[in-house]
Amino acid sequence: MELTGVGVAVFLILLFAPALSSVLKSIAFRNRAAGKAEMMRAKDRSGRAPMGRRTGKRGRRG
Repeated sequence: MELTGVGVAVFLILLFAPALSSVLKSIAFRNRAAGKAEMMRAKDRSGRAPMGRRTGKRGRRG
């Protein structure tokens, strides 16, 4: 009888494993995105000029 309970538990774990994996990947993605956003906010607060294009130069004209 105990073997049946273990079998049911294994079946349920295998049944929900893909969904659980998807949820864990989603949580990891959100954590990475939040970390990157925090780093970008920290760089903006540091007072240094942002690196990138300068304002006023939009390519060559004539």
